Amino acid sequence: MNDLDTAEQTRNQADSCTVPATPLRPLGPVDRRLLRGAGLTGAVGSLLMLATFVFVGALGLPAPSTPDALLRFPEIQYARAAENLLYLAAIVLWAVHHELLHRLLRGTAPVLSAAARTVGSLGAAVLAANAMLNVSTAAMSQAYQEAAEADRSVVVLAWQAAQGVMDALLVTGALLLPAAVVLFGIALCRGLSPILGWGAVVVGTAGTAAALLVAATSSPSALVAVSILGTLTFHLVVGIRWLRLSRS
Repeated sequence: MNDLDTAEQTRNQADSCTVPATPLRPLGPVDRRLLRGAGLTGAVGSLLMLATFVFVGALGLPAPSTPDALLRFPEIQYARAAENLLYLAAIVLWAVHHELLHRLLRGTAPVLSAAARTVGSLGAAVLAANAMLNVSTAAMSQAYQEAAEADRSVVVLAWQAAQGVMDALLVTGALLLPAAVVLFGIALCRGLSPILGWGAVVVGTAGTAAALLVAATSSPSALVAVSILGTLTFHLVVGIRWLRLSRS
């Protein structure tokens, strides 16, 4: 009986050593670099995404899926390329942030953090595939300019059909990213930062609901922006939190 008690105590001690109650205390050099990297990728990625929204609004660029984006492309092609590069850089940094978040959270929530990383990476990959719209638009715009007047309506219809595929990618990414935020939020609630975790769950749930409404109506709308802005808020707030912890 004493041997069983001793074995049980040894097992409990081993478990407590494997998953410490305060995984970020004390902070070593590796911990600080990991936190700093997670903070920078989350915060900078969110600021770049915010800059994309501001850039589009300031220049009055048309929505990428509208025919106006094709008709006006020769005059806005450089602005559209800059917009797409900012957007792509933000998505890439978010994808890196997903990986670093998993490394920070796998000590307390290994399954949840791995699931969140996978879902988030899939969402980032889909949005990245949707990023460089200016490349495909350039070819369609040239075809439109070279087509006879009677054939231009056919080019516009072909453009709209192609945009339907790109819109599907956008909605898919807008659904997966907030779902990853919910999973990361639950993982954060496991001990690392419960308040931040519950906030992420609320924001991610709202973004997921918005994306589901868009998917149900089969047409992108301002709700996609709500979903992306929710993800932006999560990465920005969490990134700032990691940067502060890295300096403590």
